[in-house]
Amino acid sequence: MRALVSLPEHLEDARICGLPVRDLLADTCRLAGLDPEFGTTRGEGPVLAFDGRFVLLGSEALSEHLERAADGGTLVDWERRPIAVLSLSGGADDTAESLLEAQPSPHREPDAAHEPYAADDNWSLTQLAASFHAKLVEKHARQGVTFLAPDRVLLDATVTLAPGVTVWPGAVLRGTTSVAAGAEIQAGAVLTDTKVGENAVIKPYTIGEGAYVGPGSAVGPMAHLRPGAHLVEDNKVGNFVEVKKATLERGAKASHLTYLGDAHVGEDANIGAGTITCNYDGWGKYRTEIGAGAFIGSNSALVAPITIGAGAIVGAGSTVTSDVPDDGLAVARGEQRTLAGFAPRLHAKNKKKAGK
Repeated sequence: MRALVSLPEHLEDARICGLPVRDLLADTCRLAGLDPEFGTTRGEGPVLAFDGRFVLLGSEALSEHLERAADGGTLVDWERRPIAVLSLSGGADDTAESLLEAQPSPHREPDAAHEPYAADDNWSLTQLAASFHAKLVEKHARQGVTFLAPDRVLLDATVTLAPGVTVWPGAVLRGTTSVAAGAEIQAGAVLTDTKVGENAVIKPYTIGEGAYVGPGSAVGPMAHLRPGAHLVEDNKVGNFVEVKKATLERGAKASHLTYLGDAHVGEDANIGAGTITCNYDGWGKYRTEIGAGAFIGSNSALVAPITIGAGAIVGAGSTVTSDVPDDGLAVARGEQRTLAGFAPRLHAKNKKKAGK
């Protein structure tokens, strides 16, 4: 038995909780024992037509209607009210039959949180997505995930959350993101295709894209992990730190105002505030190697390609353009000049210049 499903053009690429509407329809048809076929004409046998309106309907309820249709009954007056099906778990819904028998109502809203209803405009589709999303959150919560404000979380169906995870209000988890047991995703964090290890903490308003956050690590607040960011374990990436295509080995940390791009940072290395890896010369990208236990002073610029050896120290404010050996000290800045008692004269000059 096959099902013909027609998608209107404006919903060809539509998604609900990260899943394409087309895939959801196909999966639900298969659960009901149907071979889905997307097209634009009616065809033979029981038909599920999709023409800008569809119903959230469990596969068991669908099967019952199809059996009725196979015995000579009608699934629905398809000319008057074309339908298709969408389901999270494939279970039957007690309200499905009454909905199908009701008169069409394009702007009808559900009477209960998970009641199925017709959708034929963006607002109705949004309401349907909210219902679908509520089921997702409930499923994860029943499996041991804690949501501090479940109605203020956005969660794709493709996301994996282990029991013991805590999700704060305003978090957005998308794509293939996975979060291991004991991890905490705090307010406003946005993670896409990101893996978070056990007991890691993603602090408020952190963004992760295609990143890996190892066990026990802390990221944020307001950090940015770009694709290829790899925090091995027990790392600290603090506020306003950006990491791109860089690996931080166990215990390495960059606590403030730092850019690490195309880099490898050894175990227990410390990257001072304001440090940047100068990885791009306008034409190519180059790597920075920082050895285990190295200390990079604040406001330093490491001009790649460059290697800072294990245990080495880079003095604050340095622009380093050549390699530093293991346990070496590099200071690259102008010599300080101090003029005793000169400050009052300079203040007087500046005051006169300002006309005050």
